[in-house]
Amino acid sequence: MLDLVKAVASSPTGEAGHRSLVLDEQWGIGPKLHGGYLLAVLAQAAVDELSPDQATEHADRGSEGHGFPQAVTGTFLRAPDPGPADVDVTVLRRGRGATQVRVLLRQEDRPCVEAAMVLGRTPDPTPLDGDVSPAPIAVTPFDDCERRPENTDDGRGGLPIMRVVDTRLQPSSTGFLAGRPSGEGRLTGWAELDTREPWSPVGLLVALDILPPACFDLGIYGWSPTMSLTAHVHALPAPGPLRITQWLDHLVGDRMHESCRVWDATGRMVGQASQLAAVRR
Repeated sequence: MLDLVKAVASSPTGEAGHRSLVLDEQWGIGPKLHGGYLLAVLAQAAVDELSPDQATEHADRGSEGHGFPQAVTGTFLRAPDPGPADVDVTVLRRGRGATQVRVLLRQEDRPCVEAAMVLGRTPDPTPLDGDVSPAPIAVTPFDDCERRPENTDDGRGGLPIMRVVDTRLQPSSTGFLAGRPSGEGRLTGWAELDTREPWSPVGLLVALDILPPACFDLGIYGWSPTMSLTAHVHALPAPGPLRITQWLDHLVGDRMHESCRVWDATGRMVGQASQLAAVRR
């Protein structure tokens, strides 16, 4: 079992902006790799490419220390398979406050996932006067929620990622598992890495896409592939499980829009996301 740090790692090839890696099959949903995992791979590649060792020639412009993925917007072109892949990191702009990059994941020279990112410095953990942030939602305690199994009976196949991410839905969100969705279009629960390693800013990209599609709570159980996912990472999470809520904003025809919010163990909001997904009814 690869921990998250190893599962998202890539290696420089000697060519500027070009890195290689092996996509880990354990981070999958059914036969496909998890969308949040793929964004985490791209974000880690960008962070590593802009590390001080890689960016010394730009140190005089003040862009060193931009290793925090503040915003990531990914477009999913085709689903890559587990195994070898390549990542291209293109720096669009280096500024003193942020660096903008574009990252492309390719497999056998076919583009699979492209992401635009804003990288900056790690935010100050101390709140400032005038800060505005939603209070954490109420959730059934982590230990009172059942862990989601790797295998499902809904026809989507196995969920390998459930072996590496301890994901738990609160009881009021589990009705769809028994064919009794609440109809609210909202799912709430917890997520903690199986290794109990602390969540990193890059790891939050996985957590912001870890809950089942919110349309399941409406009784729509078909495959829901992500087409576009935008994640904003606000802070470095404190150790411990994350509380997560995800809800349906809009569903028309074969497209749906979802929103997600995540708080750490201290109750601080550390990330939020929105995504456009297809709906297979």
